[in-house]
Amino acid sequence: MPEAKSPLFNRTYLKVIVWIVAIAIVLLTAGQNRSRDFISIQKLAESPVYYVSQDKAPYLQLRFLLRTGAAINGDQQLLQQLLLQQLQQQLAGLATQPPFSQLGTKLASEASDDRITIVATLPADRSGEHAAIAEMTTTLLQQLSNYQPGDDLEKRWERLEAEQYLNLKDPESRLLNRFSNLLNGPLSVHPLQRFADFYRNSTSEGAVTLTLQGPAVVALAETLAPLLQDSSITPSLTPPSLTSTPVQLEPVSNQTYKLWGIALPGRQQQDFLSELLAVRTLQQLLQQHQATSRLIWKSLDKQGYLAMILQGPEIKADTDLTALLESLQAQLSDELIDNARTTLQTNFDTLMEQTDNQLGLLDTIAFYQLPTDYLNSFEDRLRQTSNSQVRQTISSFLNNPGRYQITLPAY
Repeated sequence: MPEAKSPLFNRTYLKVIVWIVAIAIVLLTAGQNRSRDFISIQKLAESPVYYVSQDKAPYLQLRFLLRTGAAINGDQQLLQQLLLQQLQQQLAGLATQPPFSQLGTKLASEASDDRITIVATLPADRSGEHAAIAEMTTTLLQQLSNYQPGDDLEKRWERLEAEQYLNLKDPESRLLNRFSNLLNGPLSVHPLQRFADFYRNSTSEGAVTLTLQGPAVVALAETLAPLLQDSSITPSLTPPSLTSTPVQLEPVSNQTYKLWGIALPGRQQQDFLSELLAVRTLQQLLQQHQATSRLIWKSLDKQGYLAMILQGPEIKADTDLTALLESLQAQLSDELIDNARTTLQTNFDTLMEQTDNQLGLLDTIAFYQLPTDYLNSFEDRLRQTSNSQVRQTISSFLNNPGRYQITLPAY
């Protein structure tokens, strides 16, 4: 009769292994969550050139960020739209000419609230042709600076103005348009009379920031840097003062709308995270209010604003928003601020799981001259923004002596 053999692993030993493996998985997962890999953003010293090296990227991208100033009121927005059209017109056909065509370059352009971006995209296998890329960059910058308005400038302005007028029929758009005009005031001359200067200021060497992403960009950044001029930003931290006189517009619907708004400093300010957290907390506070509300927040190049639009059965033409603002401040709690902070961090973590979303912040960091470790330090700086700082910021919002109230009454 063969001799019975004892099993290689007994039940107790297997349980121990299972527990060790489970604990190891938890620790490894937690470690990964704490040490997310962020892209490495670099900046050349004394040069408006930022870059991210991506050896396996399928393309090389050069993004020229043109500083237009904050386009907040109607005239500013029309000027920026006209500028985008003019730039597109001047760059039309450039991609079919050498050295663009030899490099396989594709050109595109887009506008945001305070800048216009010209994008040049090349195949990755051309990224090492530094001399040709430098020639391409020089040609593009020269073409941008060579203002050629054409005979149809006034007609294009009139078309843009007509489109804007149609968009202002919406009640909320009318309120925001009036508020933005009060923030900056109308131009002393017709916008077209200053378009040439606006164009040249927006395309000058000192108004351009360059970001690079793709393979072999370190040496390329050093090659292109002499073509650009560094222009340090001096933040305007004192927002323009507003008169507190209430304004009433002509009725356009059977419902009353009210806007409360204040001017804010721009994105370059040191207390930006406190402002961001305060805005998110205010949004939570407004959700507890009976009136339908919308909070609009802009933090742009050297300028911004916060506006609250209210509507609903309890909002009347003679409704004083002072009581509402006081009640919002009275309902403020550490729990609300902590919830807002947690939501911000969670959203940031989820968004930054994708490398493309991290790259999407490269232009923001470059344009506003933020620290290059912004992504890595976001969690620490958000945690270090105390509840008392947020309370103080919200108080400065709600008790701002320059706050503006605009009423759009019902018929």
